[in-house]
Amino acid sequence: MEYGVSGPGRSAGSMVDNAHRVGLTVVVAVMLSILCYVIAGLIVLSGKSGTVDASPARISIYVAALFIALGSVALRRSQMRYLRLATVAEVRGAGGLVRHLLNNTVILAILAELIGLLALVLCFIGGDVRDVLIMGAVALLIVVPVFPRRRAWQRIVADLAPAIPEPEGGVA
Repeated sequence: MEYGVSGPGRSAGSMVDNAHRVGLTVVVAVMLSILCYVIAGLIVLSGKSGTVDASPARISIYVAALFIALGSVALRRSQMRYLRLATVAEVRGAGGLVRHLLNNTVILAILAELIGLLALVLCFIGGDVRDVLIMGAVALLIVVPVFPRRRAWQRIVADLAPAIPEPEGGVA
């Protein structure tokens, strides 16, 4: 994914600033969309009457959300380890490290949004208000640790990529 974070003559600080701005925009948009999914689910369920259906589809959605949440946590832990970041910095340089941080932020935010979408789907197949609120809370809990912190990104790039020359042409 290219987000305009690298190029010839760009400093690591400006790359981090631009990538952070994009990451922040994506994460905030995902948080707002999750809230919109929960509100839409609550509106749909407010007009519904009846009992909660314990259908296999409802259970399948919970299991899918669980696997997505656990996969998101595992992906974040594996991709943001110091050793992984050092390897990316060594192979791709500062620009590649910044792109790695941004790509992981976007991917993990998308996984959280998928859980929010499952909350909306759940309200249509027999879920209740509690189900939608639980799934929305899980989605928000998954997206909060992904929130990009500029100082952390700057520190990572400063620590891992200062002595590594950028590849020729700025392409990693």
